[in-house]
Amino acid sequence: MPGCVFISRFLSIFIALFLVLSPQVFAQDPPVGGTSKTDRPEEDDFKPTPYTSYGDFNSEDDEAEDTRFFQYGRFFGLSIGAGYEGATGNKGLLYNGGFPAFELKVLYWFDFQLALALGVYTAKHFFNGELTAYSDATIYRYDLNIFKVGADLRYYFTTKDLSAPITFASPYLTAGFGTYSRSLTNKTNAAQPIEETSVGFNAGAGLEFVVKPKKSYFNLEGKIHVVDFEDSQAKVNLSGGTSLKDQGGMFFSLMGSFLFTW
Repeated sequence: MPGCVFISRFLSIFIALFLVLSPQVFAQDPPVGGTSKTDRPEEDDFKPTPYTSYGDFNSEDDEAEDTRFFQYGRFFGLSIGAGYEGATGNKGLLYNGGFPAFELKVLYWFDFQLALALGVYTAKHFFNGELTAYSDATIYRYDLNIFKVGADLRYYFTTKDLSAPITFASPYLTAGFGTYSRSLTNKTNAAQPIEETSVGFNAGAGLEFVVKPKKSYFNLEGKIHVVDFEDSQAKVNLSGGTSLKDQGGMFFSLMGSFLFTW
C-alpha cells in the first residue's frame, strides 16, 4: 500500500508539472515583423519572358508606322500621261515619229515607299525602207504601232533628311515587264498589218511633284524598254542607199503624267 500511494502521488505531481509547462513548450514566437507566413505575399511563380509576351516583336513600332500610313499615305491612284518614245542603235536610225505616246496606269501603294503600277502604253512610228524579211526589194512606207500591257514596281526614296528641293521632287525608281505588241503596216500597197507580240522589260526613274497633297501630283518619268521581235536581226535597206545590217537597239520613253490619288 505505501508503494501504491507513492506512485499515485508521483503521477499527480508529474501531471501537474506537465499542465503548467506545456503552454511554454508548444508555444512558438512569431516571426520578425509581427506577421506569419500566411500573411506575407509570395512571389509569383510565373515570370514574363520575350517568348510569353503578347504580340510580335516591335509591335508598337509597327502599329505606329501603320497608323501614320493610314493617316498620311496614299492607297490607290490613276495616272494619265503623254510624251515621246524614241530608240537607240539601228532602231533609232530606222524609226521616225514617236510623238505623242500615251499611257494609262492604275497604282496601288503598299506603304510610303513601295507601289505597284498596272497600265497600258502606246506609241506610233514610221519609216521608208525595204524590209528584206517581208518585201520584194522595193522601198515602201511603213507605219509601226507599239502597244504595251504590263506591271511596274515603284520605289520612292526617303527624303525627309535631304535638302528641300530633293524632298519637293520626291525621286523614285521603277522597273517592270510586260507584253509588247507591234503592228507593222505597209501603207504603200495597203497590205494587211503584220502583227507580233513579245515579252519585254523596262526600267527607269522619275520625279513626283505635289500639286495637292494626297490628291494630285505631276510625274516626270524616263524609261528604257528592252524588247526584241522576230525580225530584229533582219537587214533593212533605207531610201538613199543606206543599209542597216539589223534592227538592234532599245526603245526609250519620256513621259509627263498627272496622278490622282485617294
